[in-house]
Amino acid sequence: MRDVLTGRRPATEDEVPAVTRCFRREPQSVPEARRFARAAVEEWQLPELADTAELVTAELAANAVCHACHGAFRVTLCLLSADQVRVAVIDRSRTLPRQLDPDDEEDHGRGLAIVDALSQKWGAEPMWWGTAKGKWVWADLEAPRPAELPVRDPLYAIHRVQAVYLLVVVAVAALIVLGVAACADPPPLTP
Repeated sequence: MRDVLTGRRPATEDEVPAVTRCFRREPQSVPEARRFARAAVEEWQLPELADTAELVTAELAANAVCHACHGAFRVTLCLLSADQVRVAVIDRSRTLPRQLDPDDEEDHGRGLAIVDALSQKWGAEPMWWGTAKGKWVWADLEAPRPAELPVRDPLYAIHRVQAVYLLVVVAVAALIVLGVAACADPPPLTP
């Protein structure tokens, strides 16, 4: 996966770990963008975010392929904290995306609903590069926290279990005593 990140360049000047890469505005770029996102989060030691980053990146990249006005789009991933990553897709379309409510029969229109469901928050904002205009669509992803198991007393700390355990110990001790007593005083042999 590391070779997918070849040619990357830092995206921020304020020491935030980030990678960015341009892709051609064609359908074949979507799986490349997915692999790029996976490689970045795995390099940042966040394998539990890899699937989510891939899916969110694919949805945002697919939107750029469908709606951008230029021959390329850019994917940027920033490590916001030890367990948080921002995925951003930048293109030259000035039209901000909006979440749709498609019919069951429609093929398109569910991507931003998926992004909304998988991200902590997401948004879209206009951008300007000199005289050129465009937008960036971003989503903040957070690694799932490990589930905390309820703290329970050990089984032997429950009073009923202690009582049963004591009865078992007494019964075993009684059997041992009876067995030893039976062996210590054997009955006389009759001729």
